Amino acid sequence: MKNIRFYKAEKYNTDKYEKVEDMIYKTIDERPRGEYLALKGCSDKELASKLLKSEDWVQGTGKFIEDYLILTYDGKRYYRKIENVGTDDDIVFEDLHDSNEKDVIYVTSIVFEPEPELEENEPSDPYISQYPLDDILDKFFVYCEDMYEKENENDKNHSYVEFASEKIEEIRDLLSIIGKHVYNKLEGEYVYLKIE
Repeated sequence: MKNIRFYKAEKYNTDKYEKVEDMIYKTIDERPRGEYLALKGCSDKELASKLLKSEDWVQGTGKFIEDYLILTYDGKRYYRKIENVGTDDDIVFEDLHDSNEKDVIYVTSIVFEPEPELEENEPSDPYISQYPLDDILDKFFVYCEDMYEKENENDKNHSYVEFASEKIEEIRDLLSIIGKHVYNKLEGEYVYLKIE
């Protein structure tokens, strides 16, 4: 990746995005909550005991909750692991997500020239090669929010990607690659991410 620059996507001009700093925008994570669980053991022992006796538990459906029984009580969701039902490990978990609360994420986008000679995609390819992108994600604790399929298909010289994180500091750190040369280099038996 060379000639890395900030890319101000058209979508950043919509009311779904709020500019919070130079090159950083805030938006709402639109992914369904069912893509991940955030559970903690129910700390109210009396409530947990009452919920364990309920006959309204139903098996979860979907990739992330099929191993749980789910109960909605007083507007909150509770979970139990199916494999633990009837054992000493049968614990009631609370869902830490507020169903009315939306998750704020911070985003930024870059445009760059890929370097096929360093095993990156050809500039005319409609996709971005896995490396060094994966190493960037790992180093800065961010993830790809948008791969800009239309831009990557139409621009035969550049590649585009949007990064996101729940922590603005991680996006700030990521922006340190602007104007730099980022690539992977084999040194001995290991491949290292280089940012110069």
